[in-house]
Amino acid sequence: MELHPLSFISVVAQLAFIGWLIFQVYKRFRGTQAERVLRGLILISPIILLCYTLKLTIITRVIEIFSPTILIGLIVIFAPEFRRVLMQIGGNLSLVDYLHMAESKKSVNDASHEIVEALKNLQKNKVGALIAIEKATVDRYYIDPGTSINGKLSKELLIALFNPKSPLHDGAVIIKGFTINAAGVILPMTENPKLDWQYGTRHRAAIGFTEVCDALCLVVSEETGGLSLAYQGSLKHFQDPEKLKEQIAQYYAEILKTEKKSSKVGRLVSGIFSSLKTVKNTKEKLRSR
Repeated sequence: MELHPLSFISVVAQLAFIGWLIFQVYKRFRGTQAERVLRGLILISPIILLCYTLKLTIITRVIEIFSPTILIGLIVIFAPEFRRVLMQIGGNLSLVDYLHMAESKKSVNDASHEIVEALKNLQKNKVGALIAIEKATVDRYYIDPGTSINGKLSKELLIALFNPKSPLHDGAVIIKGFTINAAGVILPMTENPKLDWQYGTRHRAAIGFTEVCDALCLVVSEETGGLSLAYQGSLKHFQDPEKLKEQIAQYYAEILKTEKKSSKVGRLVSGIFSSLKTVKNTKEKLRSR
């Protein structure tokens, strides 16, 4: 039976999408306990495929009997990892309709300047701080909402919120766009077993938050006054606060592009469904002939 060109394109597109999806899932599982299990499954997959190719009926029958149980067990054991993956995928494709900001270089530079100046003051006085800049919506049923602030982003307000005498100084400050959205927020800590035991609560919370959502976290160590930046589950230390300004400005530039990218994603998805519908209609016409 000859395969129609449109059907071939459809099959290739579906296989490419499945491959991309598997890669994205594996990328988000890196650094978690599920990574080793995924590696094991990837390694034994060729063996299982070989068993089916050679028609080893006894082995394949055993695999078919136990595979549903193993699958359910994996889902139960690694439920937190699956939840993080789904939250990250959902966050990356969500519309940032809460961003009411001017798309100008001056606005980005002003925001970066205010944050860095606040960090300099906190670092100088060795005041512990955790600032999270959100790029996508966050599941507030999973992240403690803290205390609503909704104040204009400024170094004075940031310094005041992290003042040791402030009742909100222990939690994180959440920034959305150019607004300080909330303070005293309790963020989920990372469960990465490879992380150095010397990292404190703030650093672990910063890493954990960037693992479950698309955000940039800035940390000031209360013990050493050191500055750190967490992004996508990785932590980087900075000696010069001015170098942080470049990273923050770059992240704000990405925020400004997110809405455009989201609309492009929407058009792409619509185009895929339209193409699949066209292929289906073409097949029906060919069959009717």
